[in-house]
Amino acid sequence: MKLSKGMTAFIIFIIIVVFAGVDYIFIYQPRIQRIEQLDKDIELTSQKIVEGKRMVAMLEPLKKEYAALKEKLAFLEVMLPEEKEIPDLLTMIQDGLIEFNVDFTNFTPQNISWEKDRIYGKMPISMNLTASYFDLIAYLDRLENLPRIVDVQSLGLSKAGGEDNKLNISLTMLSYVLRKEGSE
Repeated sequence: MKLSKGMTAFIIFIIIVVFAGVDYIFIYQPRIQRIEQLDKDIELTSQKIVEGKRMVAMLEPLKKEYAALKEKLAFLEVMLPEEKEIPDLLTMIQDGLIEFNVDFTNFTPQNISWEKDRIYGKMPISMNLTASYFDLIAYLDRLENLPRIVDVQSLGLSKAGGEDNKLNISLTMLSYVLRKEGSE
């Protein structure tokens, strides 16, 4: 059986169309989808690279800021005693009383109040003193220049009974105490 030229051309045309359809469906479309996926991946990677470069640009200033904050914390740790160093602080405060001829009738350190999310606590100290005005000023100057942070909260003055140059002083101050790492 011999096929005519038209029929042979038609069969060849059908074979070519089937081959092209199979090629389009099984080879071309998957490759197009793969190319689109790779383009998306390239775009995403490019965005990550840009973000990474931005972060690297910020890294050096952040390192400098971190170093400065670490230095500041080291300085503050010197000024904030830990709980075990409180007796030394109280001794410094009491030594100033003796040095400046200030008599104390009451010297009461109170419990430390810890604030949430703070690295320090506050320890109130109440004192009742008797001193001359100038001795009091010298003592307050000493408190201000202690190597620890001491904050005078209230100061009450009244004339001492029989002595002309003496004052009764009611003093409340706060000392700040460093929280131990890991304690809440």
